[in-house]
Amino acid sequence: MDDLAWQQPITTWTTQNYFNTTDFNRIEGDTAELAVLLQTCGFNVSLTTITNRSDGSYLDFYDSLNRIEGNILALYNCYAVAPTGWVDPKTTWSYDQSFSYQDTNRMEGNELALYNMINGILQEYQVCGQSLNICGLVWNN
Repeated sequence: MDDLAWQQPITTWTTQNYFNTTDFNRIEGDTAELAVLLQTCGFNVSLTTITNRSDGSYLDFYDSLNRIEGNILALYNCYAVAPTGWVDPKTTWSYDQSFSYQDTNRMEGNELALYNMINGILQEYQVCGQSLNICGLVWNN
């Protein structure tokens, strides 16, 4: 996870866009990066992420969507305060459901919301000196 870096999420998906393995890799890389940020704050976060889809050896199915959105939910559950723009993840994907740009906007929008909130809390933490569980609550609400 240490060699991954935050990549700006795309939150403006439309029906005209094409989603591919690079997008899955970005989403999961950002999930891993969020986990690292939370780990540096003392939260115990253990996720399974896959970021090596470019060689074609990995295919995503509905279980991948459940894992990805489950990871995003696990990151949220560390702090359990909904950031601005949060939309509950869908963790009940099945083989007969279609995946659309709206789902991608939800996943990447949630990651961006978490990233902004965590970074805001980290900045406040330096000033307020309280534990992360206390620091930032007034700022967020």
